[in-house]
Amino acid sequence: MSILGRITLAIVAHARGLPVTLAIAAVAIAPVPARAQAPQGAAWVAPARAARRANPLPATPDAIKRGRDLFIRECQQCHGKAGRGDGPQASSLLPHPADLASERVQSQSDGALYWKMTEGRGLMPRAALSENDKWAVINFLRSLAARL
Repeated sequence: MSILGRITLAIVAHARGLPVTLAIAAVAIAPVPARAQAPQGAAWVAPARAARRANPLPATPDAIKRGRDLFIRECQQCHGKAGRGDGPQASSLLPHPADLASERVQSQSDGALYWKMTEGRGLMPRAALSENDKWAVINFLRSLAARL
């Protein structure tokens, strides 16, 4: 067989496999929608053991300020300046970010809030904060209810 014949066969063989290759590549790079750990509308409840965990960081003015600074850096885009769930990215998120000053959130234990920050849900990422930083953010969140 001539070189031209071999090249033609190689092109035909490649072309036959091309749709399969493209299909595999499309599946591999297709965006996957973010899924919440619980179905939409389902209550997001921390395990009892996690909810019982106490905040070891006293709510001093310095700890609350540190929590506020971390909140601005890590949470404000979605939860908003006052934690009301109205940040610039909030309208595009499902489930919508919680109003952190609400009775529903404020009635949860520090341990439950810590667990939720640690686990994340849906598009809310797991907080990439140290343990003490998470507790500081929780101290700041507690101060939100006092501002209402």
